[in-house]
Amino acid sequence: MRSTDDETKPEAQILPRKRARNIESTNQATSSSQAPARKKQVRGKQGRLAGLLNMPVDIFTEITLHLNPADIISLSRSNKFFRNMLMHRSSIHIWHGSMKNVAGLPPCPPDMSEPRYLALVFSKTCSKCGKSARSKPDGILRVRLCGPCRDEFLMPVDLVPPVIQDLVYLSWNTYPARKWRCDTPYMLSEDVPGLLTEYADKKRMNDESTLDVWTKTKIAQVNQRREESEALMQFLEGLDGNREKELDELKEARRSEIERRVKDLGWAAKDMPSDYASEHHRAWNALVNQPKPLTDRIWANLQPKLIPLLEARRVERLKAEHEERKSGRQRRLVELFDGIKQEVCSSLETLRGRESGIFPDSKRTYKTDYRYDVFPSLGHALAWPLVKDLHETDSTPEEMEARFEKRREEVETLVNEWRTSIPAHFLNQAKANGTVLRPVLTSYRGGSGPFINLSDDLKRLLRADSVFYTTSPLGNKKIPATYSSILDTEGLSALLCTPDNAPSPKPLSLEHMFWYPEAHEVAKTLLANLGKPDISYFEIWGFPVSKIYMCGRCHNTDRMTWAQVIQHYVEQKQKHSDVQKDLAGLADQEIMYNDVHHPTLSTAGGPPMIKYIWGSARIADGGGGTGEFQVCKLCEKIPSAGEVVASQSAIRRHLLDVHGITKPGIDKHYAPKRLPSPDLPPVVPSSP
Repeated sequence: MRSTDDETKPEAQILPRKRARNIESTNQATSSSQAPARKKQVRGKQGRLAGLLNMPVDIFTEITLHLNPADIISLSRSNKFFRNMLMHRSSIHIWHGSMKNVAGLPPCPPDMSEPRYLALVFSKTCSKCGKSARSKPDGILRVRLCGPCRDEFLMPVDLVPPVIQDLVYLSWNTYPARKWRCDTPYMLSEDVPGLLTEYADKKRMNDESTLDVWTKTKIAQVNQRREESEALMQFLEGLDGNREKELDELKEARRSEIERRVKDLGWAAKDMPSDYASEHHRAWNALVNQPKPLTDRIWANLQPKLIPLLEARRVERLKAEHEERKSGRQRRLVELFDGIKQEVCSSLETLRGRESGIFPDSKRTYKTDYRYDVFPSLGHALAWPLVKDLHETDSTPEEMEARFEKRREEVETLVNEWRTSIPAHFLNQAKANGTVLRPVLTSYRGGSGPFINLSDDLKRLLRADSVFYTTSPLGNKKIPATYSSILDTEGLSALLCTPDNAPSPKPLSLEHMFWYPEAHEVAKTLLANLGKPDISYFEIWGFPVSKIYMCGRCHNTDRMTWAQVIQHYVEQKQKHSDVQKDLAGLADQEIMYNDVHHPTLSTAGGPPMIKYIWGSARIADGGGGTGEFQVCKLCEKIPSAGEVVASQSAIRRHLLDVHGITKPGIDKHYAPKRLPSPDLPPVVPSSP
């Protein structure tokens, strides 16, 4: 068995030291077979700055005189050697020389060293931590702080004792990063303890004069700091302006060179999407407007990126030019057709709009343009192949106008045929119904002077008893309309389309317009009742308000236009006919239903068929403002009569006139009916 010493004995024995090799002989032996060893790079004085380090001082000083402060600062931070040399007091002339190379730079404040002052102005690093700082230097606090250091080293003035608030350096320009605006001045927190100590020392001396002198000195220092700060801020603003100008010049030089090279490739200036009118301007400007010189290498990389933008812009430009030419042709067509319109159309300039329509109560009359003549809009004209070809063929407005003038006679023929077809259609509608319209028109005051130049056909159409109708899109209800109102609603006499519109072809379509014989008979009766049988529609429609009429026979007190009054009488005549049929099956009820709208009632001393209610008539609120109205119980029994709701006085009169009830009874002949709102029922006119 092995002893313990044997077990713990190291397995590997220590080898004897090797003999030193003869390096010189070895090198000689291997020099013929091996390449020379690479020289080892040595840091420090033997590095890349060795040339500057070994340069004579006077030459080095002469070189630094041509450098800017930012270069001197960078050099001083490159290594310890330059830092020790440039930060030595003997190198002050180097700093002064660099300051002279910056025009307008304010002198270094007496209480600051030149390196610190120039680092504040030109170095983009934080004065506290040395990290990058994007903020501007603060001339009052004499620091440039990054975001975290602003939060750490700044203190609001509210936290400073009031006795020294006027003695500290306060700034409105530098504030904590967490605040989005400055609502109070801030100071460096490190300035406060020393100032408080000085103040306490002066206070303990119990010498008011000494404290006063010290206070004035501090205030003077604060004021001096403000003046120095203003000078520095003005310099920095000018420096920023110069830098912006320099960048703009670099951008302009690059842009000009790119544009020159692009033109050499065959592209036009208008193919470059450099303005906001192009949707590609952002991508173009991002590549072109850079403050970097354009070299051949950069151009080789940039050209493939610009070509797609140029191609897209050319397509965009050609499309825009096409649309502009089309808009120009449209505007020119409007002008050409308007010239024809001025030659062939006219208006009734001697007529004036009457405030009270057919009634003699008008206190004022109004000059207005009565459109009775027809003329095609641009949309109607585009329905003609000739005009559509002029409009759609891609050409300049001048070329289109030349083609228009060559075919002017054909265009004018189309216009005249179009204008003739419209009144002919409406007159044929009347003739087809066996209606004979008198070609007579007289003004409200009598005489036919204003209409003397009109054709007989136009006189027939402009009569107040010439009534047509269209059908409602939601049903078969007839909507009465006069000839002139149809011209307005159908756009047959309106001004041509404005150049901003893009009209589509609109063929003339009058198939939905019909002669309204029932309304014509009612209008004749109303006009005869008022003693104006041959008046034109223009003078009785009411101006500037057209809803000036009201039925004079029934409980309906709605304000109506002339056409609505006519329709009201047509419907009431039809209702009376339907009621008589219903009453044949209700003989046991012994209900009377008189035709209060029959024209013979006027000749028998009854109420007028129509009333004027705008301005002269007094309207009474039959509901008394309570919303409580009455419903006719007799009309409820007649299916075609419909519900009649009105005030109590109006219902009692309705029962007397329509049903012949002289002593109506509540709940027998009428009953209360509450409406949802007191404003819903129509107002009731006072008794004539």
